[in-house]
Amino acid sequence: MSGPQGSEDERRTQILEAAARLLDHYGPHKTTVSDIAREAKVGVGSVYLEFPSKEAIIEELSRRRHTTVLGAMRMAAEGAAGGGYSRRLQAAMDARVESFLAQAQGGAHAGDLVHCFHSAVKGAHERYQEEERALLSELLAEGSRTGDLDVGDPETAARALQRAYASFCPPALYFMPREDLLPLLSVLHHIVLNGLIRRS
Repeated sequence: MSGPQGSEDERRTQILEAAARLLDHYGPHKTTVSDIAREAKVGVGSVYLEFPSKEAIIEELSRRRHTTVLGAMRMAAEGAAGGGYSRRLQAAMDARVESFLAQAQGGAHAGDLVHCFHSAVKGAHERYQEEERALLSELLAEGSRTGDLDVGDPETAARALQRAYASFCPPALYFMPREDLLPLLSVLHHIVLNGLIRRS
């Protein structure tokens, strides 16, 4: 039996799921709080009990989707632990691309929640980039400590990696022909990541 807290959590989840369906189909600019309330089968007041604004709903959904991408990157890096740090970085960047592509599969505007000009999405994406940079910096620092990589300043190197792979991140990723994507990504790995390997 669920108490008041359980019913509030259920209502919040119901609102977020309804909002996600609408946002994936219509995008952030055409979806209203009234639309979300109607889709969630709750009153507009109930939506405002859970979220102060439409922007807060969008930011929460965007943050969750970015968290999914980071989770995929971490899991891929851990799964490639036996292959050296260059391989772990490659696995993380491959997982990033796959996860961002998967985020855009839910509807005509599904990719908008990980990239668009809406301020709530931009805020979530900026936080994602900081967390991604921290993950890359951590991998680079560990690889340098083990002697696998030759990295002077992991933080600067992480920033450089983000810039090098920027075209494999939304929005550019969504406009790239799919037949070109994997071959180009493979070449980029070779050019960028092989240069990080310590030479004897």
